[in-house]
Formats: sequence, structure tokens, C-alpha cells
Amino acid sequence: MDRDVTTEDPVGEPDGELDKEQPLRKEQKLEMMGALAGFIAHDLNNELTVILGNVGLSLDALDPHDALYEGLVEAQRASHRCVEMTHALLNLNQSLKPELKPVGLDQLLKGTERILRRVLPTTVPTKFSKHTQAPVIMADVTQLQQVIMNLAANASRAMPEECLLEVQARNGPKYVTISIEVSSFSNMRENAKRLFVPLSPTNRDATAFGLGRDIEIVRSHGGSIDLARDANSIAFRVSLPSLSRDQTAGKSKALTEGSACVLIADDEGPVRRAAVQILLRKGYNVMEAGDGEEAVRIFMGDTDAIELVFLDMTMPGLTGLEALEQMRKVRPNLKALVASGYPLEIDGANFLAKPYSPLDLVRRIQEVLNNQDEPASQGELA
Repeated sequence: MDRDVTTEDPVGEPDGELDKEQPLRKEQKLEMMGALAGFIAHDLNNELTVILGNVGLSLDALDPHDALYEGLVEAQRASHRCVEMTHALLNLNQSLKPELKPVGLDQLLKGTERILRRVLPTTVPTKFSKHTQAPVIMADVTQLQQVIMNLAANASRAMPEECLLEVQARNGPKYVTISIEVSSFSNMRENAKRLFVPLSPTNRDATAFGLGRDIEIVRSHGGSIDLARDANSIAFRVSLPSLSRDQTAGKSKALTEGSACVLIADDEGPVRRAAVQILLRKGYNVMEAGDGEEAVRIFMGDTDAIELVFLDMTMPGLTGLEALEQMRKVRPNLKALVASGYPLEIDGANFLAKPYSPLDLVRRIQEVLNNQDEPASQGELA
């Protein structure tokens, strides 16, 4: 009788609840991991801004034949590789507007090859075509590498035996095409394990494998993506607009010296000091503040002299945008540039992502100063 005292089955219902909760808990863990990766990447971006700024200043001060010069160049290259990794962490599972910059296609593919050779199983036969005269494209390197890596990784997991995975590019008059192709020495069987899922962005399988995100990225670059197949191969083809020689020359013009008065506000002292030295080296007059409140006080004390404010987005007290809002109550047309280690889309202000190099900073300062369009009103900053 003692065994019959508890007639309910307390295990059955909770087990059912646990089954329902498992996917939720997994999703919550993934969200927490994504948030943690974002926090880490943000802090690393601040440190990389300091490194890139000071390395750039040191290179500018040294003769190229100096014994220290080549070592600093290598440090700069390593820092840029770290930048790509932090951008990848911040872009993880997010739909962000690409930060388009001129980039040589050969440079992009070499960087992608270096990552893929570490990620793909060594048992997967791979070939990466070399391109010595590849064109320049406007691209967000991290996002395009994400597309190529996703397509290649999906293909490698489902490749039949005796197949080759090849990444190559072909030049066209206005577009360049990057193909991620699986080819076989024998005919591809229609009933073989699927290499790729359909390309429709509304297809559930496509979004599950990340193809919906890939399509979104390629389209945001002004390109297109399609699937090609014959008896011996199947390939994704990513087509992107290439820059003409005239466009490339225009993008690579040397930076001119500046003379404008710029107010820089950042609570991270090393980041702020690096930015100050970069602009001073280029001839700008610079004022600096350690937080938003100090930036507003300095601006109010010399309103007419300051031509542009360069503000960190996240500062204790007033944020960069809150400080800018107060300044524009006095000067509605004040030009502004806002920086952050997080990828953001900001209404009412120009944006510069951290980490930035001296070249990035000076170029963006010049672009904002030369832009004759009036900034958004303070109401649009909210």
C-alpha cells in the first residue's frame, strides 16, 4: 500500500515541460554567447584603435628604410587581421548595413583562403585560384568573407566522395563573379546528398542554413547570387560590381592637410590621445574632452571656433548623441562624427566604426567637413 500512496505521476508532466524548455534554453544560451562576444569585441575594438593609431603615427614618423619600419608594418597587418575577427564577432547573426570600402578582390580572397584552410576539414580537397590582376570592389570585407565561408562550409559538409571544392573569381566588364564550386570527376547524381539548399529567401531551409542572410549581404553590396549546375558541377555564383580605373583613382587620392578646429570627446584616454595626435599631425586644431558633459562645456565656451565634433557614442553621463543634441540647440548645422566599437546605424550624425586607422579617421573627418549637406535636426537624433 505504501507504493500506492503517490498515485500521480509527477515525472511525466515535468519531463514534457523540460522537452519544451530545452530549445528555449539553447536559444537563450546562444543569445548570451552572442552578447558576450559583442562585449568582448567592443572592448577589443577600443584597444585596437589605440594600437592602430600609435602604430600609424610611428610609421609616419619613420623613414621606410629604418630597421624598425618593417616590424611596425607587420604589427599593423596583424592588427588589421584582429579587426576582421572582431567585426566577425559583432556581425554574428545580425543584419547590419555594410561598411563599404575599396578593397582589392585578390586581397579579399587571400584573407578568406587563410581562414577557410583553418576551418575546413583537412580531408576536403580544396583549390583557391590566384588572381594577380583582380579588380577593386566596394565591399565590407568581413560580411563578404562570411558569405564565402558559409557557402564553402555548407558544401564541404555535404560533398560526395571524389569531389573538389574550388573558390575562384572571374572578371567581367562591370561585375566580378566569385564562385564556390563543387566538381566531380564523374557525373553528379541527382539523388546524391544535397550540396546546397534552394536560394529562395522565403524558403525555411535557406534561412536555416544562413542563405537568407547571405542573399541579404550580397544584395546590400549591389550584387546578386545564383546557382549554376551541370552534369559535373554545382556552384554558387556571387556577382559584385567592380570599380573602374577612374573610380579607383578617385578613391585612393592622397589625403590633404587640414586646418579646421575639431573637438574630440572620448572617455577612454588612450583612444582620445591617439585621435588627438593623428589630427594634430595633419595640421588640425584640436580640443579634447573626457566625457559628454565636458564636451558640451567646452563647446559652449567656444561655439563659433569649433567646426566639427568627434564624439564617442558610449560615455558616462551624456552619451555622444545626447551631447550632440545639446550642442545643436545652439548650432543646428554643427558637423559631427560619432564613433563606436559596436556597429550602429545612426540617424542625424556620421558614423565611424572602431577600431579605425589614422587614414580612416582623417578621411572621414575630411568627408564630413567637405559635405555641404546640412545635418539632421535635433528631433531626428532621438
